[in-house]
Amino acid sequence: MPSPSLEIMDLEVFSAIARLGSFNAAAVELRLAAPSVSNRIAALERRLGTTLFVRGARGSTLTPAGQRLMGYARRCLDLLDEAVHSLDTGTPERLVLAAPNSFAATVFPLAFSALDGLDIAVHGRVAHSREVVEQVRDGSAHGGFLLTQVATGSLRSERLGTSPMVAVCGPDHRLGDATELTPDDLVGSTLVVYRWDAEGEPLAAIFNHPERRRNIPVHTTGSPEAAIRCAIGSGHVAVVPRFATRTFERSGRIRLLPVRLPPWSVELRFVYLAAHTENPGVAALLDSLPRLRDALCD
Repeated sequence: MPSPSLEIMDLEVFSAIARLGSFNAAAVELRLAAPSVSNRIAALERRLGTTLFVRGARGSTLTPAGQRLMGYARRCLDLLDEAVHSLDTGTPERLVLAAPNSFAATVFPLAFSALDGLDIAVHGRVAHSREVVEQVRDGSAHGGFLLTQVATGSLRSERLGTSPMVAVCGPDHRLGDATELTPDDLVGSTLVVYRWDAEGEPLAAIFNHPERRRNIPVHTTGSPEAAIRCAIGSGHVAVVPRFATRTFERSGRIRLLPVRLPPWSVELRFVYLAAHTENPGVAALLDSLPRLRDALCD
């Protein structure tokens, strides 16, 4: 039995609805009639034999099947964009890099800086770690940056270093002048702990002291930058990887707290395909790995 056919427009309409959460908003963005968008998705769902969206008064959300299709749709559209760009000889060489949100804000500026002065235009994508691996493996990204995850199979992996977990606060925090602290000393402070995956939960749990009041909770977030901004703007204490604190420390917006934490750390890696070493951008990044290591893990 032949597989259902998919058209590029199917994927563009599907992706727009998923991103905007609305059939009408997708129609406006794509300059299509609203009934055309609805009919196209209905026809796509019939061909695939599954429901892709749950329609509600507050918008449309992806079903589990729609979530699975979303990753493939995004990669197909990315590959098509990359194919079109590769035929345009009048533009700079293009380098597509992917990184998880928790790492992107730190590593992309460093990567862009490493390529300054070269005839290379970089496109940085934010994706989940699994999606970073998939995008590099299928060629829709030339390289990717990962935390804690080791890529296997056809991917090559370069270790950038290990970043320990640290506690930071704003410059005026009451604990800022302490010379030595334990996790129990933070019982009177609201915490925001970076939780990179299920392994990060035990780190957050060590701060659940019996004397911690319910109105002074321990929050968790997948974004170390968000945790640090809570420390700066709300007087919280953030527990994050050291790599995420560098820029904030240099500008004096946070202080490193001398808290004796368990030896948790995250490993930083750059992944790529052997075939992509011919891309000038990948080659330049590989040459710049020592500088990236110094900037991330000094």
